[in-house]
Parts: sequence; structure tokens; C-alpha cells
Amino acid sequence: MESNKDIKMLWNERFTKGLPSLETPDPFFITMYEQYICKYPSGGKALDLAAGLGRHSLYLADRQWDTTAVDISAVAIEKLKAANPAVDTHVLDVADYHLERESFDLIVLYYHFDRTLFPEIFSALKPGGLFICKLAVSYAGNYPALQKEEFLSLVTDFRLITHVERPVRDRGVVEYLGKKN
Repeated sequence: MESNKDIKMLWNERFTKGLPSLETPDPFFITMYEQYICKYPSGGKALDLAAGLGRHSLYLADRQWDTTAVDISAVAIEKLKAANPAVDTHVLDVADYHLERESFDLIVLYYHFDRTLFPEIFSALKPGGLFICKLAVSYAGNYPALQKEEFLSLVTDFRLITHVERPVRDRGVVEYLGKKN
């Protein structure tokens, strides 16, 4: 298993070289924003975990959301802060970020999976808050990766808005939007 320091170095190097695919909001995110998330008048309070360059944080901030972004890469967070200083940024491993109970209207989680964080993430949502995520799914049964058809068992306290799990190359992906009861 890689150390936290190795992971930081890896992501700092990747963001220094550039990751164009992570610079624009994901199509699933935009669709869900336009259909559901935008219904919060004047935005709300959003948290983007493992935010990277902040493609979703910036999108939300441009739409008057009070946005917090957390990522392990100092390089990514510096670029995000330069793009929009109003976004509250934190250079931290997601596991080290203190999530206050019922403090967010929306939590965004893209391609960072850690089962142990889910209860804390969910408790940080206000009642009626939304959780949107897109995660890789292991079709090879590699633990601790998210397993095929496992995701819905992790979000049982949420009202399902949309859920799709589909194959992508040698793995799968799950796209989800749910509302906290």
C-alpha cells in the first residue's frame, strides 16, 4: 500500500504535468446539476472531496454556491485557488478533513473511494442534502476497491434519485445522486 507521502507526490506530479480530462465538469455532474441540484435557491453550501483542480467546485462557485474543496495535492489546490479565490480550499487527505455534522447541502465525491469515510460523509449532509458521486468499480474483485453492485448497500439511508453502474474498459463506473432523508 502506498504511503500518504507517495500519494501526495504522485498527484502533485500528475497535476504539474496537466490532466486536461479533469479540467472541465463531468457530463453526469452537469446533467444532475441542471435537473436537480440547481433547485437550491441561491446555491447552498457545497463540499467537493478529492476535488483535484476543482472542476466541480468552480462550476458550483460560479453559480453562487458557498464551496469548500479538499484535495491531497497542493499543486491542484494552488491552481484551484488561482482560478477562484472565493472557494475555501484545504490541502489534506480526505480522511484528515474534519466533517462537521449536518453542515453541507451538497457533497461531491469523484473517483475517491474509502468505505470507512462514507458514514462521516453522510453525517455531514444536512437533512434533504444531496450526495453526488462517480466512482470506479472493480470487476476483478480487488479489495478494497468498490465491488460490482456494491454501491447501493453503502447508501441505504438516502432516497435514490439516480443510479447507474456500467462497464468502462476493464472496470466499471457507478454514477449516483441521492438525497438524505
